Amino acid sequence: MPNTNFLCIDDQQDKTIDDLLSLLSRSNPSLIVVRNTPVDLAVQIKKISAASKADNFGLLLDLRLDQEATEDHPRVPYRGPTLAQELRTRMAEKKISPFPIVLWSITEKFVKSFDETSQDLFDAVFGKDDQIIDKPGLVAAQMISLVDGYRQIANSKKGKLIGTMLGFKQDDDVGLHESFIEEFRYFVESKAVHEIATYLINNLILPSGLLIDEKLLAARLGIDIDQSGESWTQLLNKMVTSKYSGPFHAGWQRWWWFNVEVWWSGLAAKQPNLRRIGATERVKLLNGKFKLNLKAAAPIEEKYSDKFFCVCVATGKALDPADGFRVAEMNVRAWQDTGYVSAFAALNRIEKNRWRISTVDRDRFDRLKKN
Repeated sequence: MPNTNFLCIDDQQDKTIDDLLSLLSRSNPSLIVVRNTPVDLAVQIKKISAASKADNFGLLLDLRLDQEATEDHPRVPYRGPTLAQELRTRMAEKKISPFPIVLWSITEKFVKSFDETSQDLFDAVFGKDDQIIDKPGLVAAQMISLVDGYRQIANSKKGKLIGTMLGFKQDDDVGLHESFIEEFRYFVESKAVHEIATYLINNLILPSGLLIDEKLLAARLGIDIDQSGESWTQLLNKMVTSKYSGPFHAGWQRWWWFNVEVWWSGLAAKQPNLRRIGATERVKLLNGKFKLNLKAAAPIEEKYSDKFFCVCVATGKALDPADGFRVAEMNVRAWQDTGYVSAFAALNRIEKNRWRISTVDRDRFDRLKKN
């Protein structure tokens, strides 16, 4: 497997940055990261443009490039988003080849300094003091996947093949939401590679809907992943036809939900609808079909239903939407799922900074609190 080459631009002078980069490289030796200190903007762009001509290239930027300086490296008057914006403009103008731009920062600085209007400039954002330290292997895999995904998009864009770009064997869009097809075709036909990448990540891969992640997949099948052990892995191997194989699939494992439903329906002649049966029955059917030892997930509260179909945004546990409240979300597309917080988490204000109950369910929640 060829190496993936990232250039890191960071103004921090102590060895902390080198230690973090070593952590990433040790977790995945095919990821090579070279660190540079920021320089004058015009010079910096020339250096990055030259480096980007190498195969499998990506850029890792610090949010604040304007804080530290030495005699050899004066403080620069720009930040990461400013540099990223200029590079994206040049990509759109085809002055430089497209490549992923990843942002990393100390979480506290990110909260204080990051302007959400700059979000589309970056393909991923990682915290130096949490994600890099806690899950370096996953971060390294996602960085490599971003570079691979850019190449996959660039190759598919030439033929403007919607289905093929998303990993289907033929250029087929059966099962995809019409609104998604319309928007995605517009991006493929008229937008630059980095804009297509941003669209896929923010509107298809990260939000649940057409695609779902492993935790939601397990919840909808009624399964406790940790207690099921190897049986869960064996079940996933039987669902390979439902797995997403389009851009960025190696870093963000996802499954096409409409294909999972087709797979479930085909397990037996009179297979019951998933939504109508609880976790215990779902798991019993799967164990009987495949001779596995899957364990059913338990409700968050004993009195809750086990007809799970979502995951509580606060606890991360399987939830029947009837036992939760819709959360307020911005710019939700027609093909994306509504998020829910369980009544238990809402009443106990668990992870309160991560959710806010939608006005649609606010009155119902207020009545629950009174009771």
